Amino acid sequence: MAQETQQQLWLGWDVGGTKSAAVVGASDGTILDRAEWPSTAADGPDPMIREFLSRARAMRDDHPAVRGAGVSIGGPLNPLTGVILSPPHLPGWDNVALAEILRRELDLPVAVEHDAAACLLAEWLWGAARGCSHVVYLTCGTGCGAGILIANQILRGPDGQTPEAGHIRIAPDGPVMFGKPGSAEAFGSGEGVGRLAHHMFPEAFREPADPKALVELARSGDQRARAVLAESARRTGQFCALLADIFSPQVILLGSLARDFGKDWVGGIENEFRKEALPINSRHTRIVPAALGEKLQDLSAIAPCVHRSLG
Repeated sequence: MAQETQQQLWLGWDVGGTKSAAVVGASDGTILDRAEWPSTAADGPDPMIREFLSRARAMRDDHPAVRGAGVSIGGPLNPLTGVILSPPHLPGWDNVALAEILRRELDLPVAVEHDAAACLLAEWLWGAARGCSHVVYLTCGTGCGAGILIANQILRGPDGQTPEAGHIRIAPDGPVMFGKPGSAEAFGSGEGVGRLAHHMFPEAFREPADPKALVELARSGDQRARAVLAESARRTGQFCALLADIFSPQVILLGSLARDFGKDWVGGIENEFRKEALPINSRHTRIVPAALGEKLQDLSAIAPCVHRSLG
């Protein structure tokens, strides 16, 4: 218990469409307690909230020094009010006042954050963005979300919006993702790359490819699979250059695909980035995979609390 008396402790809830996890973590990024369960998202918000509250109360009994609760959840949402606004992967979460519900039930301050911004904060506090004041985090997961940190603060719109960078069109043609062809999400997300394979080579990929299977094909020497990954890297590099020209980040962090696709994909992004970005805005920019790996989702749940505690 000595560590608990020296560190501020926080409850966290990582809310996913497939699985959820409750954690107790310390302000130094140590996870002290954890429970995971299927999300049962099809049943709507009430059973999911009840399940979290049950887990959270049990954890709080074991860790009475907990000072607040954090939530990492997909958008759209308003993190300023903690209201969830119909995320596509969470049916029925329509104008759910999540922060208010958790505050009332747990009698704790609550910080609710868009999952892309929460992951950025975790990497800023404990990972590859430590010591940086200007950071871009791209989820590069099933979809392509973004968290942007400017002068140590999350960039938000007037209603708390985080940038929907995956919606930006970066090519005149491409798979339809995020409601339009050629968006950043079409090239920098797992689902997008799967559709890109079908878009580029419909005779070989008669339906969207499984991204991990695509990587295995590329590693075995399949030239079409290699071309798909190269195009994904090229366009994602151009997208990173656009973000650098606007925000001048010290680091651009790449999420899950960087781990799944490997160093050749990251290297292709870097090469295109250096061709495209204006040197005065990009000369200090590193492009690297997120460093926290399997711990990232758990830490993203407590990161909003820790960030707010720092003022």
